[in-house]
Formats: sequence, structure tokens, C-alpha cells
Amino acid sequence: MATAKIRDYSKLAADICEAVGKDNIISAANCATRLRLVLKETPSEEVTKRISEMPAVIQVMENGGQYQIVIGTHAKDVYEALAQLLDLTETEAAPVKQNLFNRIIAAMSAVFAPFIYILAAAGLVQGMLIIITHFAPAFADTGTYAVLSFISWTPFTFMPIMIAVTASKHFKCNTFIAMWCCMALTNPDWAAIASRIASGETIKFLAFPMAQTTYTSSVLPPLFLVLVLSYLERFLNKHIPEIMQALVVPFISAVIMVPLTILVIGPVSDAFAMGIANCYNFLANNVPALAALLVGGIWQVFVIFGVHWGVTPMNVANFAKYGCDSFQAFQTCAVIAQAAACFGVMLKSKKKETKNVALSVGLTGIFGITEPAIYGVTLRFKKPFVAGCIGGAIGALIISFFNTKYYVYAGLPGLLTTVNSISDQNPSSFTGMMIGVAATIIVTIILVQVIGVGDETEKK
Repeated sequence: MATAKIRDYSKLAADICEAVGKDNIISAANCATRLRLVLKETPSEEVTKRISEMPAVIQVMENGGQYQIVIGTHAKDVYEALAQLLDLTETEAAPVKQNLFNRIIAAMSAVFAPFIYILAAAGLVQGMLIIITHFAPAFADTGTYAVLSFISWTPFTFMPIMIAVTASKHFKCNTFIAMWCCMALTNPDWAAIASRIASGETIKFLAFPMAQTTYTSSVLPPLFLVLVLSYLERFLNKHIPEIMQALVVPFISAVIMVPLTILVIGPVSDAFAMGIANCYNFLANNVPALAALLVGGIWQVFVIFGVHWGVTPMNVANFAKYGCDSFQAFQTCAVIAQAAACFGVMLKSKKKETKNVALSVGLTGIFGITEPAIYGVTLRFKKPFVAGCIGGAIGALIISFFNTKYYVYAGLPGLLTTVNSISDQNPSSFTGMMIGVAATIIVTIILVQVIGVGDETEKK
């Protein structure tokens, strides 16, 4: 199975569209490596097999209520070509029946995948500043540092607005109304009001006292705001005369949704996100070794099923409240382990094609994108995947002994984001990260050499 480079994205998109049926597609989205389709009916095994054999398609699966086509780093190009073939925004398709879990995972994927690279790039800028100021503390007092710093924090500060854009497309409501509501939540005037409430002052909207919740860098409040807005907007469009909709719908939507979020949606959803984070933190603080073994060992299993976006609210909540997160540190070992497994395969395999593919997808894994490594090599041969899970668990276990944490959010945890563990207040954090990463790589590669690749049965 080769991850061949393609250029005719339009043809691949057209072939996929023809295979699954244009009228069968309800919605389409993409993440770093996957084309994600929501379909009315699941294609037959023959169709799935035909798609999996198309050029540059690595794997086809159905998870989280989505028909997922793993393509690799060209997924965005194929999605853009497919988008030109479909007019999904105006398709009045019957809703697909999904259970609650599948709907949640599908929403998380659709909302966060489009801007994950923005968060990853911002994290790299922050990591660069960490390294520079660690060796040259005086740099932190310069104007250059100040400018680069606010550039790096901007995507996180205004994350609700990015969520407004992607969530409005997923829930099919007016993007500009959603943006207006979410921009209101991040308005400095609200932050000032929330600060007064936090200091003990009672401030009411009508007769209802407001909570001190702030919404910069928040995830669930804007997500639920847009979800509720989608129902409100459909109700208003149904009952308001068409000639008045353009003005009246945004007016009523904003006047209802922003106060409703401040009074109810925001505090409840924020408490829910912190509840999930606190459950993980309880385990990580009381039994860090167990938390490390679980995250380092089985995280890539969540990636296989495409449900890894579900932890994003928890990670963001940890950074917002505590300024650090151990989950992403453990997660880094799991990611690096799959890349290391590919390099182990490259050293062990006697097949030239296997070596070439392993090197290619292994390099991609270094940047935190493991789907090509998993589907192209490690899971394909099974033994390397197991070796990677063991290596990731051991590496994460080691860093847990050093109280290693990430102090900057990493959009795509990987080798380049290990600098996010540098902290002057926790000097052992980065040391533990380096030892854990080294152990992850060494253990994984050695395991692959011992247990083998598992490609002997494949035809040359």
C-alpha cells in the first residue's frame, strides 16, 4: 500500500463521488489526513474496496457516524475538489440517523479539524519564544518578543470566533450571526463585567444575576451557542416573513443567544468541560503512572477510530485554568512511538517498497500526523503498531516520574512540540520529556527489530 503522490485531485474526488453516489452525500469535511463524509446509506463492501484501491487512498472506514477516507496530507486538496462537485449548503437532505456518541464525534471533527494547523503553528511560535527566552531572558523585555507573543496567542484568545465559523457550517446556520454572537463573548467589555462579578459585585441581565465565566480561549460555550442558534434560526426563518428575515433574524438571534449563553449555556458547558478535565487531572495527580500508561499506550487506538478530537475541550480547559496539561505530554510519546515504529520497519524490512513507504510516513509522524504511519505501515503490518503502543507507554511512564507537562498548547503534539514542556518553574519537565522521548524511540525501534515487521506474507 503506497502513499503515492497525486496531482489530479479532481479525478480522485469525482471517482469517490461517483462510487458513493452524489445524492447519497449529506455533508463533507476534511481533517489533516481524512476526507470525512456523512452519507444517507453506507456503501457496499464492493464500493468500499473499490475506493480503497484508488490512487493515494490509504484506508477506508466508517467511524463516528462518518465514512472516512484516509488520504494523507492531500486530504485538503481532494476535499476542495469534491466541494466544487457538490452544493451541500443548499441540499435539503434527510438527516442521517446517528447515535449521540457518533454525533458528538462528528461535530468535534468538523469543528476543530479545519483550524488545527493554525493552533499548531501558533504553538510553534510560542515554543520558539520559550527556547529563545530560556537562553536569553532579556529578550522577553523587547518589542519583538511582545509582537511575536501576541501573534502566537491570538488564535487561542479568539478561538470562539473560529469555532463560530466551522460550527455554523456543520450545524448549517448563518456564519455571520454565529460570528457576531461569539465576538460579543470575547468583547473586552464582557471580560471587564465578568471581572467585577468575580470580585463580588452582583450584576444582572434583566432580573437574572450573571456568572463570572469568560469566553476567550473557550471551546464548549461557543460550540453549544452555535448548536442552539441553528435551531433558533430555523424557527425564526420558518415564522418570520421572508421580506423581513435579513434584518429581523440576526437581531433576534443576537439579543437572545448572547444573554442566554452568558446566563445558562456558558456556565453549564464550561463546568462540563472542567468536570471532564478534573476527572483526568484527578487520575494524573494521584496515579500519574497509570494515566501515563493509558495515554501513551492506547492514544493511537483513538486516532484509528477518528475520535481523538473529543479530548480537545479538556486540553483547552486545562491550559485556560492551570496554564499546563500533562495529557499532551503523554500524548507526544504515543505520537513519536508510531513514527519510531516506521523507522524501525525501515531498518528491519528487506523490501524496498516497504522501506520507502516507512521512511516517508515516519517523517510525517515527526510533525504530529500519524494517520499515514498507522494505515500505511504500523497497523497494516500489526506488529509495528503494537511495538509503538508499548514504546509510547514506556516513554510516557518515564516522563510521569519527572512531573512533565506541556505549558503551551500543541495543536499537533510531536517531536517539534517537545519544547512546549520547558518551564523555569518546573526545571525537570523538559529533562523528563527528552528522556521519555529518547526511551520511546529506542524501545520502539528495538521491539520492531525483535518481533519483526510482519510484511513477509505480502507480495513483493
